[in-house]
Amino acid sequence: MAGYVSLGHQTYIEWRTNTLGRQFDVDGVYGCQCWDYASVFWWNVGFPQGYPITRPGGDGQAWMCWTYSRDINKAYNGTTYFDLIYNLSEVQAGDVVVLNGTTSNPAGHIAFADENYDGSGYLWCIGQNQGGTPIPGGGTAVTRNRLGMGDFLGAFRYREWHTTPPTPTVYKKRFPWVIYMGKLRNEREE
Repeated sequence: MAGYVSLGHQTYIEWRTNTLGRQFDVDGVYGCQCWDYASVFWWNVGFPQGYPITRPGGDGQAWMCWTYSRDINKAYNGTTYFDLIYNLSEVQAGDVVVLNGTTSNPAGHIAFADENYDGSGYLWCIGQNQGGTPIPGGGTAVTRNRLGMGDFLGAFRYREWHTTPPTPTVYKKRFPWVIYMGKLRNEREE
């Protein structure tokens, strides 16, 4: 079981490969919970330990990462790391999805989308404590599961994984009027 560890994350696939099947417990509370896994990612991209903030003062639940603290969790020290996604239809692979608490799961959930949302009401996600064999001390390792999106609150999109390459500048070929005008003058003088 690991706490905060440096892991390759140049692409979502690299992050996924480096974490699937592993166990992360960064706060020593309730074992390997979904928030612990998200916290390892936030730390790897440049935030201090303890992010994403659930609510000022900490001691919150996964859904609070979005409801109370989304603006705090998207940027740190002058750098904006995440864009906020409000519509489920816009979720893409690699986005960190936050689900609201329910009667059966009051803490809610936070996990990485493992596919682009297709409108089915479900999404394949990788996350911790979302199924699998329970670990002594609580939670489960990072697994891939299909989760219902009925309680979708929003998602954090890591900018480094979703950058659009700049559009190349297209220069229109100009007709060489100077040469053409010179040629016309020469023809007229003859």
